[in-house]
Amino acid sequence: MKRWSIIVLLAIIGFSLTVFLNHAESHDDYKKKMYLMSPYASEVDVYELTYPSDGLQIKGFLLQPKNIQHKQLPLLVYNRGGNRDHGAINKKTLHYLSSWAAKGYVVIASQYRGNGGSEGTETYGGDDIHDVMNLIQWAEELPYVNQDKKVAIGYSRGGMMTYLLMKNNIEFDAVAVVSGITDMFQFYEQRGTEMKEVLKQLVGDPNDDYEKYRSRSVIYWSEKINSPLLLLHGDHDKKVHHTQAEKLVKHLEKNEKEHRYILYKGADHPIRAYFTQYNAEIDQWFNQHLNNNIEKTDHPS
Repeated sequence: MKRWSIIVLLAIIGFSLTVFLNHAESHDDYKKKMYLMSPYASEVDVYELTYPSDGLQIKGFLLQPKNIQHKQLPLLVYNRGGNRDHGAINKKTLHYLSSWAAKGYVVIASQYRGNGGSEGTETYGGDDIHDVMNLIQWAEELPYVNQDKKVAIGYSRGGMMTYLLMKNNIEFDAVAVVSGITDMFQFYEQRGTEMKEVLKQLVGDPNDDYEKYRSRSVIYWSEKINSPLLLLHGDHDKKVHHTQAEKLVKHLEKNEKEHRYILYKGADHPIRAYFTQYNAEIDQWFNQHLNNNIEKTDHPS
């Protein structure tokens, strides 16, 4: 009898160990370590990801500080701009994201379906939002990620993706949107023939496919904004006009949503001339709200 008890106990231990190892491998199987020559190479590990989303294999990236054992770090979700492989995450983007990982964030970024080696077809704010949502869910299961501390940066089209995350009830401690799309109808009307054709291919015609454009435009559902929002824009942006940000600001003011809007004079779409300045604004915005989160956690009312 005693012998059988030992056998059963060993079987239970073996099964539990197998489940644990399979869970650990489920994270490692998505990751492939990269060597990125950057000023942060000694501080940050960079991984290329291949992860499932709606039955597709999607490409993305994970950047994290070295020596993460026994730590609980905030998650930073970066949503890229562009369409298809225009604006795809490249080495330059990874250098930028490494700077955030060096500050102590675990950074994730998706190429979205149909882009950067991902399976599927680009939908420019359609079902590809699932690619970001599934990546967030995966990242939050990492043992060194604090699920209660999460921020996001969205650039251009990535701003639209960030708003769509909030529309899907994903909350952040703080969000920063740089040159973000808030009104797809205005975006279509103010772009040239080439971009209009791209939008017709990816989304449809704004008259025939009105609901697709509306569903991607935060100004029509601004009540869904659920996180403190920092908006950064240049007044010489020829791709996404700064009045798009100002339309959203009016809605945020009306609904008493926490926000801050900064318009940079003479700045283009990437706000290149103010790169250091606007990143300092984002850093301060994140720190302010992450610290508020800690205070609320430590001193519940």
